[in-house]
Amino acid sequence: MHFYCQLNYEHIPYPSPTSPNGNLANNGCGVCCASMVVEHLTGEVFPPEESAVLAKSCGAREGFGTDMRIFAPAFSKEKGLNWESTLDPDRVLEFLQSGQGVVIGNTSGDREDWIGVFSDSRHYIVLASAEGNTVRVWDPLLAPGRYDTPGRAGKVRLEGFDAYADFSVILGDCGLRPFYLFRKA
Repeated sequence: MHFYCQLNYEHIPYPSPTSPNGNLANNGCGVCCASMVVEHLTGEVFPPEESAVLAKSCGAREGFGTDMRIFAPAFSKEKGLNWESTLDPDRVLEFLQSGQGVVIGNTSGDREDWIGVFSDSRHYIVLASAEGNTVRVWDPLLAPGRYDTPGRAGKVRLEGFDAYADFSVILGDCGLRPFYLFRKA
């Protein structure tokens, strides 16, 4: 499986009616997450360029970013995955701890009572696994110093492309936004 950092894809256009100059660097977290999910679960190469084409063709790129409510069923069907969405954090943690598959989380970013750890605005991340309450995260916006800023410092431990955080940090970041669970069919 490749780790895909959206910042490496500024040259790939990803326009929408609300973001006519959009590209994968500034709007591609969802397609990069989908690429990592597919490659991790299937072993099939599915680079962000191909993921973006599928997102556009199924209508998941009509606003800002990628609408995972539309994209999750489309790429799951195309790549032979089972998926579900849930707001239940216990379901998410149990799914990860038992190794059933991987999860795409949708962070809310900064709010009145929370400083976003994985982003200051809405952003998709892959929850790759969990051991106890420690979650391994693949953040497609990974960049040097990303987790060293005030409010983020000390909440994430990096090992290469793997970011580790307590599940409470993930929940704080995602608030009441849906989680998308993916597993092999």
